[in-house]
Amino acid sequence: MRNLLKALACLVASVVMAVQADNTFRIDQTFGGEVPSEGEALTLKEAILSLGEDTDSFLKIEGQVTEVCQAKGCWMILVDGDTYARVTFENYGFFVPIETSMQRSVIYGQLSERTLSGEQAQHFAQDAGAKSTVELHGEIKEYSILARGVQLENRS
Repeated sequence: MRNLLKALACLVASVVMAVQADNTFRIDQTFGGEVPSEGEALTLKEAILSLGEDTDSFLKIEGQVTEVCQAKGCWMILVDGDTYARVTFENYGFFVPIETSMQRSVIYGQLSERTLSGEQAQHFAQDAGAKSTVELHGEIKEYSILARGVQLENRS
């Protein structure tokens, strides 16, 4: 029964993302600094493909927010298909609402690849609301965006 509910939730999320993917992005909320209006936003996959070119540059990256820190909104997960990046906020200077999940977003920030320790991964899992006491061991590689500004599109 639990697996059926998970599968149903994934199906609903996929349908929502597919329906929204055809619509023009509409800015409903902005957090942090300004996201430049000039220049097109790259998909997360496009940004990752260009990662080796210039790691110090700021990019506009678009995707779907699927997870947010439930403790205080201090990080979120941006997804593009089967690719994801953890988004944190420059100088810990702003947060996003904890109910931001399942909103399309444009992020203005620096993309990098980093390695999390098992302890860091466990901390993020707990922040996301995981109640598991299973300890994560070993290193986990993930993409990371240090955001200077975040634009969110309302779910409605």
